[in-house]
Amino acid sequence: MVDRRNLEIIEELKKLAKSLKEDLNLKFNEESVEYLEGFIERTKTGLNEEQINGLVTTIGAFLGECIIKNYGGYWDTDANGYWCLKFDEKNMVYPFSRVRKQFDHGLEDSISSFYTVIPIVFKFKKKLKK
Repeated sequence: MVDRRNLEIIEELKKLAKSLKEDLNLKFNEESVEYLEGFIERTKTGLNEEQINGLVTTIGAFLGECIIKNYGGYWDTDANGYWCLKFDEKNMVYPFSRVRKQFDHGLEDSISSFYTVIPIVFKFKKKLKK
């Protein structure tokens, strides 16, 4: 069961994702994830740690919402208290961690490859557009 504080954090993550979507005219789709991947690569040099952390949170929230809308899952914390998307109690992904890894390591840890491999690893079908 999700406690009240976590519900507030989840609501903030959803607001961050929606704000980024609107500010950059994105959609919750693969093309927007690819755009953000390029955005990270274009902007990461010259940023200080505080700026990077802010972008990790904002882009991670967007990436998470994109995953939820296309593959399912829900925001939660793991046994160690780290934020993740759970598909069930045994299957989860860490969008903030992946965004941070791309900032640190570049395209070898790309958010786009992370996003596109999810249905393969977890054997999901993409949700049908309504």
